[in-house]
Amino acid sequence: MTNASARAHRLRIATLLFLLCLSLYLLTYRALIQSGDTRRALDAVTSVARYGDWLMDETNALKLPFRIRDSSALPLGEYRVEEGLNILLASPLLKLAEALPRLGNIHTVWLFNVIITALIASLVYLILREMGYADAVAALVAVGAGFGTNLWAYSQTFFREPLTAFFILLALFALQRGARGGIGARLISLVCAATGLVLAYETKHSALFAVPALLVFALPEARLEGYRAWRPAISALIALPLLCLCLLALLDPLPSAIGDLLSRFGLRTDHLSPALRAYLLSPGASLWATSPLALFAIPGALMLWRRGRRRLVAACFLLVAGYALGHALLTGAHWFGGLSYPPRFLLPAQPALMLLTAPIAQAVLRENSKRIRFLWLALLAYGLWIQVVGVSLSLSRYSESLPPESNGYAEWVPSLTQPRYFRWIVLPRRWGDLGVEFLWTRANLPIWGASFALAFALAAFALWHCLRRPGSRWRHLAPLLALSFIPLVLLNLMNAYDKDPQTQSSQGALHEALDFLARNARADDLLLLSSTDYEDFILNHLDGAIPRPIALERPPAQAASDRQPALVVSESPNDWFDVQSFRVLRHLAGRQERLWLLENTSAFMLWSFRPLERYLAGHFYPLREIELGIVDETVRLLEYSTGEAAPNPLSQYAGEIATDLRFGEGIRLLSLVAPDGESYAPGDVVHISLLWVAEAPVEHDYTVAAFIADARQNRPIAQGMDSAPQAGFAPTSSWKPGAPVWDNRALRLPEDAVAGDYQLWLLMYRQGSAGVTRLPVAGRAVIQDGTVGVPPITIAVR
Repeated sequence: MTNASARAHRLRIATLLFLLCLSLYLLTYRALIQSGDTRRALDAVTSVARYGDWLMDETNALKLPFRIRDSSALPLGEYRVEEGLNILLASPLLKLAEALPRLGNIHTVWLFNVIITALIASLVYLILREMGYADAVAALVAVGAGFGTNLWAYSQTFFREPLTAFFILLALFALQRGARGGIGARLISLVCAATGLVLAYETKHSALFAVPALLVFALPEARLEGYRAWRPAISALIALPLLCLCLLALLDPLPSAIGDLLSRFGLRTDHLSPALRAYLLSPGASLWATSPLALFAIPGALMLWRRGRRRLVAACFLLVAGYALGHALLTGAHWFGGLSYPPRFLLPAQPALMLLTAPIAQAVLRENSKRIRFLWLALLAYGLWIQVVGVSLSLSRYSESLPPESNGYAEWVPSLTQPRYFRWIVLPRRWGDLGVEFLWTRANLPIWGASFALAFALAAFALWHCLRRPGSRWRHLAPLLALSFIPLVLLNLMNAYDKDPQTQSSQGALHEALDFLARNARADDLLLLSSTDYEDFILNHLDGAIPRPIALERPPAQAASDRQPALVVSESPNDWFDVQSFRVLRHLAGRQERLWLLENTSAFMLWSFRPLERYLAGHFYPLREIELGIVDETVRLLEYSTGEAAPNPLSQYAGEIATDLRFGEGIRLLSLVAPDGESYAPGDVVHISLLWVAEAPVEHDYTVAAFIADARQNRPIAQGMDSAPQAGFAPTSSWKPGAPVWDNRALRLPEDAVAGDYQLWLLMYRQGSAGVTRLPVAGRAVIQDGTVGVPPITIAVR
């Protein structure tokens, strides 16, 4: 086989390994946001790709900004930009989702770690081939890394660890490529490795823990004649970290002398020993527990040591020691990694550790090694079971399934040591009531499952034949599979677009609301979400920068449902919101000409207090509620004009323009306020605040209608939103005699309004069994058979 054909064959095997892993990961693809960290990361992707900033808008409610500066354009917190390479690299996936029809943003961006993890398996193969191992051995280790370790579990997340692992492995690959070359090749490999390390650092700063390992791996492999000189140094590089790890893991509590010494360097020792035991020794959460095949790294390291590959052994153990010790010392109480599959922080060392299993894989493929083969298959099967369980359900399901005494903590000590609480024991019990949470199962997409199962089978078939006979005609299947994979993924994603219940994708009214905003919103518009209930839908389906969504935390005065009462019951607006949400709301309303509001409740839900609507109606100007073609009381889109603040509804202000209009027997319009004056341009919004009072109890609820009319032609040119006073929150039947009620209304002039003077028309009516009944109006200016009152205000269009 020539060099060119050998390179082509190697690339073909790497491609098939990539497609094999990719098919399996897509067969178990969840596309689920499983933690607050990954939710904020996706929010950062949308902010960077659409607006060029790192503001938390969709996830504003997750971590409200503690301090809001008056100079800030938006009152939002920022993502940690110092570790944002994964955000930048995932942004093209969001751009793809926005450019092509029927691609969900979450569904598409969550492919990022699926692709990265499949690439890791291919890199493991390429590194081992560079080390001189046969195709079959390198492929077996790569398959073990891709299928039998927690790389598979983390392919379904948007954590940064898989990308960090990829760049560290890329640095090792570069160093290995240059190991056999001359000075020039070595220099190029060092530059490439340094670049990989920098990229890993930009992904996550903890990549600094890999520096000692990479430095050792950059050293030339010791020759036989120079072994005596290298042996003490290399032995010390392995023995010293391992000795430190053992001592620190077993000593609990630490001797005060050691604790004081470490504390002087700003290191945290309060959780050091439990963390190290969990990372390295725990049967339920260690590096070996969740990736059983990694156990072969220990005998593999001994075999490599005897064969003179001490550089690789030293580098891999330094990598594990660096990450274990580094995170245990620096993360303190957060040593576990939050809501994750353990050990999350050691994931970047996992692929390198699998390189040490190559001698065992070599032994597995020998004909006379039945025992080793059986043990390999047993650990692989055990690892497969652990990973299948890990990808079957969301990470949060495990914490929910633990006993009450765990308080929902995944790092609860019994869960690390007692088999009955291991993830792969607890979670399968939930399959009966939860099923599995793969995208294709929860969205009922059997074609998805069938297509990627077939792709997996074809990739495995082609890989088997290419490994057995490099010149096999089935080698041509590799490029064909690679070319067909992109359309296969896109077609399946498009099919899932409006079927995912996790993101309310089948809720047609939500899609219609977004379609309306896409046609009518302006570049600086904002969309408020009154709670996080529709956050996933917006994250998945909003295709573009307009309007910018901002999710607010559910106000304490708003009940979650008819069975979950509100935390606060009060008539004072000061009690309706938490302090930070109230600051956010005031900041936005004070700087925007208008706000869109997406609500998930309505007046028909009598248990719903709707504090956000109440507040905006009482302090600003409701412009309209959009009539959607699909009637859904849980989806309402409202527009508010916030360019002017309305009169304080709690003040004694009596208004500016007095009127003598009386509606029916006991409703008077005392006065009105027009904060914009009387001169307007076509297309402007006219703000009107009406001050009503009831002289006697009002029996019925009446609707107020407001118009801007051309008196010369006796016809309206604009109509506001018909509603009971105060956008329906002050129905006339609830008025107390003598107590004034403010009612804020906004009307938009037509873009083609002709210059001239116009009138404000007001009428009150109610809908009954006999039809619409208008209240008669008395006063100096009454028209339309005495049912329309004309306040003394002129609206001049110039």
